[in-house]
Amino acid sequence: MRNLSFFILVLAACNSFGPRIKTYPAPKGEPRSVDFQMTVNEQPVFVYQARVSKYPVNQLYPGYQRPISQTEIASFAYFDFEGEVTLRITSASEIKTVNISPREFGIVPVVKGNTIELKLSEPLQFSIEVNGYHHALHIFANPLETGQLDKDDPKVHYFGPGIHEAGKINIESGETVYIDGGAVVYGYISSENARDIRIAGRGILDASKIERKEAPAMISLKKVINASVNGIILRDSHEWAIIPFNCDSVVFDNLKLIGFWRYNSDGVDIVSCKNIQFKNSFIRSFDDNFVVRGTRRGYTEPYTIIENITVDNCVFWNDWGRAIEIGCSVVIDTIKNVTFSNCQIPHFTAVALDIQNCDRGYIKDIQFEDIAIEGFISDSLTIGSNPIVPRAWGKIAVLGIYSTFYSADTVQGNISDIYFNNIRYYSSPKLTDSLVAFEPVIFDKNITLKDYDEFIRDNIYFGDIEFNTTHDAMFYFSGFDSIHQIKNVFIKDLFVDGKKVTDPGTVGKNEFVQNISID
Repeated sequence: MRNLSFFILVLAACNSFGPRIKTYPAPKGEPRSVDFQMTVNEQPVFVYQARVSKYPVNQLYPGYQRPISQTEIASFAYFDFEGEVTLRITSASEIKTVNISPREFGIVPVVKGNTIELKLSEPLQFSIEVNGYHHALHIFANPLETGQLDKDDPKVHYFGPGIHEAGKINIESGETVYIDGGAVVYGYISSENARDIRIAGRGILDASKIERKEAPAMISLKKVINASVNGIILRDSHEWAIIPFNCDSVVFDNLKLIGFWRYNSDGVDIVSCKNIQFKNSFIRSFDDNFVVRGTRRGYTEPYTIIENITVDNCVFWNDWGRAIEIGCSVVIDTIKNVTFSNCQIPHFTAVALDIQNCDRGYIKDIQFEDIAIEGFISDSLTIGSNPIVPRAWGKIAVLGIYSTFYSADTVQGNISDIYFNNIRYYSSPKLTDSLVAFEPVIFDKNITLKDYDEFIRDNIYFGDIEFNTTHDAMFYFSGFDSIHQIKNVFIKDLFVDGKKVTDPGTVGKNEFVQNISID
């Protein structure tokens, strides 16, 4: 009996140190991915669908929504865990190549037939691309949740597993919105002039039933102080997805944004705020991933300065425009103390790291640290048989002071003290086999080559730049005049395909750029 008791204690101890996994059944009627099936330690994990942009083709909003023909269906799955787990993914298509991004995560798959197997030991957000990025499975491996939730608390808006037609969800001071795993909530969340609010959970907030201009952002925070937004998935935004506006002390953590394909569907736009943290999150958006900006409507005391914005440990997949951006609206006195660190950009299009000063603001003390950037999407740079080669497409970083049709000021600003530290650029994806050829691109939208070139020129190319470099994706800097200049830009430890780059020709600049160093 004593030996049996000892055996039971040992077995219990071993189990307590084994992996812990929590999966969430999908709501009844939720469409299942037709491309992938998945298990984690032999437990089935539901694989969802999300409509995404197929090619980076855009235009100024024409009064109608983007054609479905310019989109495709991606897949995503989520679960919580602790310890080491084994994922097994089965592809409905023959596997010719596998790319797991971001590449620096170092996830090594074992491919047997149409099955991919890999191990995880820490929470991550990553993508498995089978036969190219057009067949992507996005995996959101969350940490286990901690803390207790009182579902019956009158200050808690609880959405349990299942489908909810919520519409507008309003949060007052001291309240919580909790979207549980296995829930799909159709609607949006709004809070104004509130403090001490919380949005949390593991489920999905879905805006697919909201038309453009019918509602503000999927998460709209106006003049909110002390808020946290944690854990949920946002799918199919109708416009900008998350907008904190005139907010102070907001923390965004472990968010996943997926299924963005509509015009102007940015990921996150920080508008005239201070003391914002955004971390441990994944964004795949059609338009810009993450933006810090100041607008005329947001220019009000005490928000005449945007400061103390930190973005850390995030993955940005950009299907059009910019992955990380400051501007182009800069109706603000100063934007300062903004740090982007430890981020991965597995896919981008025009510019990975961008500062556009189109108004009067002074942008200074900006840090880009420890950022990995992979090769840009280029398989759509054709309309019919006409090639398009914008001069500034696929650049690591662009800094510009200029006016556009977005400008709200009649004067220009300045940019100074910008730091790029340990930026790593990979010119091509890392595959377990050779790349497959993509099919020719055919668009059914009514756009001419001239229209497209003008759009690219007006939105990406910034003035007369004498640019000379041997690399495919480097830096463009363009000041406005002798008064409104770019000054003090420091590039340290820049690596292209693993090789350190110190060539001054890496930077293309005009005459209104001063004191640039690269070492």
